[in-house]
Amino acid sequence: MLFRTLIPAAALMLAACSGQAADKPADAASGQSVIEVKEAFVVKPAEGRDIAAGGLMAYVTGAPVELVGASTDAAARVELHTMSMEDGVMQMRQVESFTASEGEPIVLQRGGNHLMLFGFDPSVAVGDKVDLALEFRDSDGTSQTVVTSAEVKGLGD
Repeated sequence: MLFRTLIPAAALMLAACSGQAADKPADAASGQSVIEVKEAFVVKPAEGRDIAAGGLMAYVTGAPVELVGASTDAAARVELHTMSMEDGVMQMRQVESFTASEGEPIVLQRGGNHLMLFGFDPSVAVGDKVDLALEFRDSDGTSQTVVTSAEVKGLGD
């Protein structure tokens, strides 16, 4: 019973500290899907460039959810992108969302679907951590924001 009280309180405190407000704390008792984000990262762009890529794994317990947006203080704008090869040419396209369901997480990675960060802050160094605020929406239109810490990696890491 103690954990049921502490986990939603911790989630609300994290959201408050990040400047992002979660519509409701995600817990099984509320009927809202539980979202867990792991292995978040951002690849620092090459010197003189300000476009970075990022990735993560988003797992859901409960009803499916869609990742519909992302933001960070480390970049002016974050977009969701797909990547495919067409006739030997890499094609990247912005999309509106990615869906996660139980057993089928959202996988954003190098060489695949990913985050694109535009106007990336050049003062952020390899090894730093940046917060990513991820907006998820369920089939009822209810949204929840999950804030995660992403490690900044070098181009070759």
